This record gives sequence, C-alpha cells and structure tokens, in this order.
Amino acid sequence: MEPSTRHAWAAACLLASASLTGPAAAAPPGAPQLDHVILVVMENHSYDQVRTLPYVSTLVRDYTSFSQSYAVTHPSQPNYLALWAASTLGISNDNCPPAGSPYSAANLGSACEAAGVSWKSYCENLPSVGSTVCSTPDGLYYRKHHPSPDFSNLTHTRECPYSQLAADVAAGTLPALAFVAPNMCDDMHDCSTSIGDTWLANNVPAMISAAGPRGLVILTWDEDDSKSSNHILTVFAGAAADPGYVSSQTITHYTVVRTICDVLGLAPFGNASTETTPVDVWSESVTAVEPPHAAEGLGLSRPFPDPFHTTMTATLALPSAREVHAFVVDCAGRRVKSLFAEQRSGTSAIRWDGSRDDGSRASPGLYYLNVRSGRDAQVRAVVLTR
Repeated sequence: MEPSTRHAWAAACLLASASLTGPAAAAPPGAPQLDHVILVVMENHSYDQVRTLPYVSTLVRDYTSFSQSYAVTHPSQPNYLALWAASTLGISNDNCPPAGSPYSAANLGSACEAAGVSWKSYCENLPSVGSTVCSTPDGLYYRKHHPSPDFSNLTHTRECPYSQLAADVAAGTLPALAFVAPNMCDDMHDCSTSIGDTWLANNVPAMISAAGPRGLVILTWDEDDSKSSNHILTVFAGAAADPGYVSSQTITHYTVVRTICDVLGLAPFGNASTETTPVDVWSESVTAVEPPHAAEGLGLSRPFPDPFHTTMTATLALPSAREVHAFVVDCAGRRVKSLFAEQRSGTSAIRWDGSRDDGSRASPGLYYLNVRSGRDAQVRAVVLTR
C-alpha cells in the first residue's frame, strides 16, 4: 500500500474536522474491529538477532513489522505480566508464584470476560487444563511464561495445553483472543534460534489461516538478550496487516495490549490506557469495508444536537441486558473519553459533555461515539464546536 493511500482516510477526517460542517459518513480511520487475535510470545532475543531468520524474515517481508519495538524490563516474568495486565505489578524477578498473587488487577482475560469476548491460553507442555504448577520435571514448561494463572478474576479452565489449539481450530471454536506460549526450547529460551524459527514455520501459517480474513497474529519477543536496550521484533501477521510495511512507531508491550483491546472491543486498562494503537498498519481489506459483525439488536441514534457545544445525547436501545462499553475517539482513532463500561438494558441515554478523560475540554472538531457489546458495535460521528 502506498503511503498516500494509507493515510487517505486520516486526511479526509482531518479536513472534515477543520470545516466543522457536520458528521462524516465513514467510521474513524483507527484500528479495525477484528474477529481473532493470536498472540505468540518468544524469548530473549533482540531485533537484529531474529529478523533475518529464514521463516521470520518471510513474516517481515509479507506483513507488518515494527522497527522500534521494545520490551519494558528484565527478566521474563514482568514482561509477560506487561503483555497480559499492561503492568509489571511491581514484579522484578521470576519467582513462582509471583509476590502478591493471585492478582485482581484488570487483564486481557478479565477484560474479555467482562465484554463477553472469548479467550484461551495455549501453552506447550502445560500438564493439564488450569494447572498451577510452577514448572514441569522436563523443564519445558515454566509458569513465568504463562501469566493468566497469576490472576483471580478470570476463568482458569480457559488455560489449555497447546494441543487444544488445533482441536479448537478444527471444531470452529477458536476464541477471539488466543495467548500462545511455546515451550522453553521452541521459544528460543533454551534452544537455538533456528529451532525456534522452525517451530514458527511449522505453526504460524496455520494460525494465520485460522484467524481468517479479519484476524491478526501478533508475534513478539518478551525481552532481548540484555545487550540491545531491550529492542525486540514485533510482527503483525495475517489478513488484517498491511503487507510489506515497516512501521517506525515506537511501541512497547503496553501498546500491544492496547491494540488487542481496541480491535476486540475491550475497555483498555493499566498502562495500555495511555497508549496509542497504530493506525497505519492495517490492510485495505479490513479498513475499506464494514466489519461482518454488525450489531444485531444494538440500536444507536444519531447524537443530538450535532454540532454541539455543551452536551450531546444519543439513545441506546438493547433487546436484553448486556455489558456495554461507550467511548469517544478522535479522527486518528485515539481514545478521548471513556463514557462507561456497565450492564445496560432497554432504552437509555448516552451523553458526552466534550471533556477528555483527564477532565480538560476536547478541541473543537470531528469525533466518533463508539458503542460496543462483545463484538457488536455502532459508531456515530459528532462535531464539537467552540
């Protein structure tokens, strides 16, 4: 995709915002709504150590990669917590169980369950569903690479041995979010990068296929080799990713969590709340058309008044009680105001007074009211005036 094409939506949105003539018809050019995200975490190698590996290099060539991706700390365990809970939770070692656990902090599992979105973790050599062991006798599974057992606010029967992934794909029950942890050899921790590259070559193509036309496989490393300022490789692979594109946006594990939240319709949490999901990395196949999961029974009126100065109101209609998230984004898809995340039913009002999450007033311009329930979503444009 040419840069001019990639940024055309953003330019059109900014032009409409400047004119303040009224709402645009198109959805904001932020992150698309996706059906599936599969997050695969590898181990302890820097950006330059892995980007030229035979299979990994094909992912870089064919999909989107980031030239400025960084882990948040050392050693492994706090990085995995960062990728799951958007926080290290004060942990700075690999002790099992980590101090203070089980945690009640928000995380990808609890966020999925609150929004009615399915998730599972799939870990090589995990002895059984929901196992809490710190390690296995063969040394191939370590809980420090599997963060969800450290939390009390999610369903542990969703923590599965890796073999369950193929079974779920075959049964057509791949969850919306899948967290994948190869074992201590296949993830490059205890074995060579060539073994890890071979594992990826043998497994990632099937994941990309399973994720489907509105799916994404995120491949990242937990940390570098402690010699490269924690510079790691992150690749967005699959039909949703812009082919052959290298993004220069600086991202961290917290950005990855924010991206997952935005594309699956989850309320962001922890340090992800202040991150910005990349907007230049998506393929035309997912940005040029409406998502297939149009809301069924989720009604949202146009905001009134529009344009508005003091307060706008939109009417939400639901056929039954559902967990609903409402928020406002700007033309770049950046979250401006989180309105609510709660159970609602019947007909109710959604109001925005033009304020940001920090209490300041948003700048005049074009904004988008987003309402999501699970993977159902409605978006309405609205103009804020001076």
